Amino acid sequence: MIKKNKKNIMLSVLLLFALISGQTALGAKSPKVEGSSTPEVRKSRLNNPITPLSTNQSKLTTQNTSSTLQTQAVSNQTLGPNLVPNPSFQNTTTTGGPANWNKGGYGSNTRTFTYPVNGNTDTKAAQVTITNFVSGDAKWYFDDVAVSPGDNYQLSDYSLSNVPTVIDVRFKLSDGTFVYKDVAFINPSSTYQQNNVTFTVPANVVSLTVFHLIESNGSLSIDDFSLNKITTTSSDGNLVSNGNFETPGSNGLPQGWNKGGWGTNTRQFVYPGTSLGSGNSATINVTSFTTGDAKWWFDPVPVTQGIYTYSDTYKSNISSLITVQFINNDGTITYKDIASLPAASTPTTKNVDFSVSQAVKSVTVFHLIEGVGSLTIDNVSVVKKSGVSGVFSTGAVTLRFDDGWLSQFQNAIPKMQSAGVNGTFYIVSRQTADDGFPDFMSKSQIKQIYAMGNEIGAHTQTHPFLTQLSPADQQTEIQGSRNDLLALNVGPITSFAYPYGDYDSITIQIVKDAGFNNAVATLDGFVTPTSDRYQLEREGVTSNITFAQVKAWIDQAAANKTWLILAIHEVNNSGNQFSTTPAIFNQIVDYLVTKGVPVVTVSQGIQSLQ
Repeated sequence: MIKKNKKNIMLSVLLLFALISGQTALGAKSPKVEGSSTPEVRKSRLNNPITPLSTNQSKLTTQNTSSTLQTQAVSNQTLGPNLVPNPSFQNTTTTGGPANWNKGGYGSNTRTFTYPVNGNTDTKAAQVTITNFVSGDAKWYFDDVAVSPGDNYQLSDYSLSNVPTVIDVRFKLSDGTFVYKDVAFINPSSTYQQNNVTFTVPANVVSLTVFHLIESNGSLSIDDFSLNKITTTSSDGNLVSNGNFETPGSNGLPQGWNKGGWGTNTRQFVYPGTSLGSGNSATINVTSFTTGDAKWWFDPVPVTQGIYTYSDTYKSNISSLITVQFINNDGTITYKDIASLPAASTPTTKNVDFSVSQAVKSVTVFHLIEGVGSLTIDNVSVVKKSGVSGVFSTGAVTLRFDDGWLSQFQNAIPKMQSAGVNGTFYIVSRQTADDGFPDFMSKSQIKQIYAMGNEIGAHTQTHPFLTQLSPADQQTEIQGSRNDLLALNVGPITSFAYPYGDYDSITIQIVKDAGFNNAVATLDGFVTPTSDRYQLEREGVTSNITFAQVKAWIDQAAANKTWLILAIHEVNNSGNQFSTTPAIFNQIVDYLVTKGVPVVTVSQGIQSLQ
């Protein structure tokens, strides 16, 4: 999907006027400089998605879900023995209560505990009821069981309730204190429904129990608990449970799968869907559409930092989109579109990679449609890739300099030379001191920085808004700038930067045809192994960016093993919007050297990109 960031023309005029009045010598030509991008605002792809809940997060009612959050592919695991004592409430104490189970709650409410009540498959289960609710909760919970930090566990139970409920894990630490984590939110159900969730035991934990609780007026019955350590994964590495849709679940849904969507449209979900050659599949039909989307999605699976491949076989009479939903460690949710697919009249297999950062704990993937039409999917898998190398095995940083400002030569180059680091300088080939622009480097200075080991990239001939030009004029600006720089013997010239971050699909094709093997944009973010080499992300170092912020970006790149491109314009004390001070720049370089993060040019970093 093409990302295009345009500045308002009036803003450009004002910015140019400010540069002329504050920087440019009388009678000198007015340069064109780059603007900043606007962060993209993402809309939720789920209708009130089921997510792990933080203590201050609103617990909203969900729609169209098979049960609850399941963060591991259950059928692809080997499970250890059930750790829950008296898991089906069959054993009774001499006082008439369920053995190894406890009553609990807090706050201002009237709690009633009933045992036995009719269960999932027999006549013994446990029920809790709240009346006169003001605050707090009520729950049954089993005796603590010993666990080990870092191990993954699968929890399962059956519940029947007339109000929303929450599954919360209470971890006991080695010092005797407790920490709590909500791991799932369960919809009401008039019949017993199975709930599955997995989690990783945090550091310093010695034991745990689980609260399946209510926190409003209503009742909850629970039965058939299991807590199993996950010991192995499937031989093929697929994290998706029931990716071939062969195992039916409850409520007419495939096991481990959910149906959902948002917006104003009429959605129909068919299971088993039209066969794509063998066995079952899942189909979506949208018969009327105004806004939103519709999709099947598998229970979220836990992931670790790295690169994963999503694959499925699909058939559709409408274009479709593949979007990853990332569930982060702090409970927030983010989304990334990873593929836009055309309609396919015959079964078609699609493989696409996506990156997972250190901040992510689990993912699911939506193969969705956003209009009237039909989509059938089958053979879904998510597999972690191995053998990541280059900048993505360590993390790396690039010092990217735009426009060829003289202050870069005067205030950045000396520090870089003394520190032994190089960068990539994007030159507007006909906006040099030799062309009447005294605030920019001369051709001689451009040659000097190239001879020092820095990379020279192209930034067009005159820094125009490219999409406002005809294709022929775009080609002149793009190809012409490369030819100009090659004539200076500062090549090969393989890297390009879009002026103002302004481009479209035509521009990208012209850049490719001109002989460039990469291009940087004004998209905020970090480059990952799945980034588009012609839309490389960056973080802009402008006058309002502190060293602390840049330090945090560098630390993040090192921790997540991503590639951080720092976009720098003027390096002086002017205070212009697109400037940073020499003092901050020196701090950045010193920190890179001290921390030992690899500093690469764009052409070096691009070699690690697929």
